[in-house]
Amino acid sequence: MNKEKTLKKSAGAYLGIVVEVLALISLILYLTYTTSADGLFMPWVVVCLLLILALEGILFFFDNDIIPILVAALGAAAFGCFAMDPPETIGSVVDYFQNIVMFGNPEKFGIIIALAVLMLLMTLLAIIACFPERVKKG
Repeated sequence: MNKEKTLKKSAGAYLGIVVEVLALISLILYLTYTTSADGLFMPWVVVCLLLILALEGILFFFDNDIIPILVAALGAAAFGCFAMDPPETIGSVVDYFQNIVMFGNPEKFGIIIALAVLMLLMTLLAIIACFPERVKKG
């Protein structure tokens, strides 16, 4: 990529890069979390995060008005799938606060909260990135 195209990028493009980095970190952390226990893998989370990575990569080179909205929706979908299914995810958080082992694994509380914060931050930044322009005019 040449220097001239990089200099034409605006705040929206750089927010998109941050969203892409957060999606990559979330994907790595999610795969680490799901491989540490049986039955936690939710393929839709991985699909949503991979689509975010692909769409943000495309968006950096080709400006579009629809793709940022899709990225924000996919971020929200990834978080929703992570939080709701499987029940052991919420069960682990509940077990942590109840100081018992009944519905999940309270030892996974830290990674669950880290994933939730990363995905929510990624979604929030993706929503914010929908509004500023990605390429400077002129």
